[in-house]
Amino acid sequence: MPILSDVAKILEDRKAINIITVDTRNYQNRLSDVCVIASGTSSRHMQSVADYVYRYLKKAKLNPYIEGKSESGWVLIEASGIEIHLFKPELREYYDLEELLTSGKRPI
Repeated sequence: MPILSDVAKILEDRKAINIITVDTRNYQNRLSDVCVIASGTSSRHMQSVADYVYRYLKKAKLNPYIEGKSESGWVLIEASGIEIHLFKPELREYYDLEELLTSGKRPI
């Protein structure tokens, strides 16, 4: 996926940390084809990263949708089968989305 490679490059270039990608195409009840999870070092950093990703996806005419605010600690960007989750490290650890996505277990 060239778009996914470009998104990963933007995250790396903008110094997002602990970037992982989870292929969700074979998951039952999936909402996307791939999920990218990364952390920012501060609210300002997260907002900057989210802005760059959003502008790239918009320029690529993928009709991105953004939800959440960097101040809340979690920003979600969706476009063309890709979900990008940007977290503050403490919220990322708390929600442990990586475990949820890779284990296939649903929270009760």
